[in-house]
Amino acid sequence: AELRRVDSRVQLTLTVGSDATTAKPAYSATAFIAPLAIFFIVAELISYEADGEILPGRLIALISVRIAAMFAAVAVFWKTYVKSFPVRVDGWAILVGLVGGAIWIGLCSLNLETRFLELLGLPVELLGSRDGVNPYEVYPDEGPPWLYVILRFTLLVLAVPVAEELFLRGFLMRFVDATDWTQLPLTEITTSGIVAGTIYGTVTHPSEFVAAAVWFSLVSLLMLKTGKFWNCVLAHAITNGVLGVYIMATETWRLW
Repeated sequence: AELRRVDSRVQLTLTVGSDATTAKPAYSATAFIAPLAIFFIVAELISYEADGEILPGRLIALISVRIAAMFAAVAVFWKTYVKSFPVRVDGWAILVGLVGGAIWIGLCSLNLETRFLELLGLPVELLGSRDGVNPYEVYPDEGPPWLYVILRFTLLVLAVPVAEELFLRGFLMRFVDATDWTQLPLTEITTSGIVAGTIYGTVTHPSEFVAAAVWFSLVSLLMLKTGKFWNCVLAHAITNGVLGVYIMATETWRLW
């Protein structure tokens, strides 16, 4: 409760919780980093290969533990997320997600990364590669490998977009941009933050760094235009969904 003198009167103001106009939101770097950190940590703890061969059961276990642990982290910090970024989306997210998916597929089909390294006289092995799991080979006796596909799409379309955007736009881009990063609105992130986000995208997708640079920059434009964090998550999810459907339809497992 707070007493204020207004002219000759005394006014009593009751504030429940924090004053929305002055209090700082309960941001936490840990909250924004944890889901993505779990994604990488679990991969180090659960190996699904032995002597160059994929172990089907271990692969299912890896994906399942990743999903469960990442969702658990999101649940723990959910109040922080929605306090920081109210859940709002609009049609721009759908448009960017669909266009972004088409751009990613189109650019990857050109193999620009390989051509670039060959032009520089560098070995293409520097690009690395994705797991490239062909579920029809790993699970040949189970008919359509539905369990793997369902889990893979859950990770691809739900868990990864939330975790990656929380780390990227919730923490990294703002942390690079401002000392008091918890107070920086998404629409006020400057060039340094945008560049940091694009670098992150290329480093984490080395075999597709051209597509990654374009796509992450595109979603950053969506962020600057709308200021809605969950627009970025939805666009990311749609792009990943488009990519997943394309991979299954064309069996382009190298993009998996």
